[in-house]
Amino acid sequence: MHLACTRSRLASLVALALAACNNDVIDPGEDDTGAGSGGTTQADGTTAGTSAADTGAAALRPNWHEDIAPLVHASCTGCHREGGIAPFSLETYALAEGLAPLLGDTVVAGTMPPWGALETDECQPQHRWKDDLRLTDAEKQLFIDWAAEGAPEGDPAKAAPLPTPPSLELADPTLTLQNPAPFTVGGKQDSFICVAIDPAVDKDVWITGVQMVPDNAKVVHHVLVYVDRMATSDGLVDANSTFPCEGFVSFDGAMQIATWVPGAVPTETPPEIGFPMPAGSRIVLAYHYHPTGAGDEVDQSSIALRWTEQKPSINGVMGLFGNGDGLEPGPNDPNGVPVFHIPANVADHTETMSVTIPDWLPKTPIFTLGTHMHYVGVDMRMWIERGGQEQCLIHTPRWDFNWQRNYTVDAPVADMPYIQGGDIVRIKCKFDNTLGNPFLVKALAEQGLSEPIDVELGESSLEEMCLLLFGLATDLPLD
Repeated sequence: MHLACTRSRLASLVALALAACNNDVIDPGEDDTGAGSGGTTQADGTTAGTSAADTGAAALRPNWHEDIAPLVHASCTGCHREGGIAPFSLETYALAEGLAPLLGDTVVAGTMPPWGALETDECQPQHRWKDDLRLTDAEKQLFIDWAAEGAPEGDPAKAAPLPTPPSLELADPTLTLQNPAPFTVGGKQDSFICVAIDPAVDKDVWITGVQMVPDNAKVVHHVLVYVDRMATSDGLVDANSTFPCEGFVSFDGAMQIATWVPGAVPTETPPEIGFPMPAGSRIVLAYHYHPTGAGDEVDQSSIALRWTEQKPSINGVMGLFGNGDGLEPGPNDPNGVPVFHIPANVADHTETMSVTIPDWLPKTPIFTLGTHMHYVGVDMRMWIERGGQEQCLIHTPRWDFNWQRNYTVDAPVADMPYIQGGDIVRIKCKFDNTLGNPFLVKALAEQGLSEPIDVELGESSLEEMCLLLFGLATDLPLD
């Protein structure tokens, strides 16, 4: 997502977006420390990785039907299914058997299921995340033991019940809108275009779910979704309902409600929260297209919306912070003057930004968080300084551009983390601008380059960002 953020923009964001608006600590040992140290005792007394000698091969544990299939269906087949976004299906034993070693390696490495927000030595959030796909150490060990035993199928008659796979589709959409005209992406330059669509709402409604449906994921780099509450875009569009828009949409009445990035899941608000969409509003989709370099590609994406006519108890507001706003001095700054600059062939460059929340802002719950960088980025963390104490809210230490998403807090609104007047919000991004970064190597190759270049703050894929995405719950007026 290529979004230029300035201090004036942040000031207006705080004034408009913010004004518009402990639970148990997750044990990091369960999520990101690799496989456990030993086998897992099963209900029949056998140990994972061993067999019950008197019952034959069908009793080998762990096996597909009793142990592995429930885990795969709970955490994997939302993507790894027939027609899914993953390159192969894992829905049946026949499809998964030959991949047993790969499954063991990837779950232990933590690369699958994809989940970026981790508990680390630097960050121990006091909240859990909704729809957390991560496996426990014991569950990871089951995959290792299953592969070591030769991936036994087990007895279908003893198969454990299969959970419903995680859905990547927005439940019960009210309306799906397609871009009125196709857009052609070609050459080597990124394209930035806004599409305005009339949802034809003749009464006030509140949006509770948003899902972008990219038509051509090869070129859709990101999409920002706005409600144009004053239909201002009517005076900007051409015959195809488009207008150029690099960076933020900032005209009167525009309010961001969602972001789509690779790996994103539908945006859904907690039950008490909704994004207001007054009668006569427009939906504006701000696209960043990144060409493949291999010829023209055409995109005509869609958006699904779910709304209610019943006013929620709290308004929701989405916002952004970073991209050089509040930039602090850092390494490689010339003469100590803060500048967002990542030199070529530097593997451990950092950029840090901060903002002090205005004193008048009351306690305001945060219901969702996300991090964003490009291909040079490798690690991002956000924390709050309050009363001399630090509270880390999100850390994505293994940044992967292909698996971005917002992370929704799993707590009642009253128990969510919050910001308030006097807080200092800080974000820190780490970058690897060397050929040891495989994501950078790929991005360079797409531009016909073989060596790193100096990287600045900017919109294109070979420029960089350090950007926090957040959702706030507030009962303050929007205007």
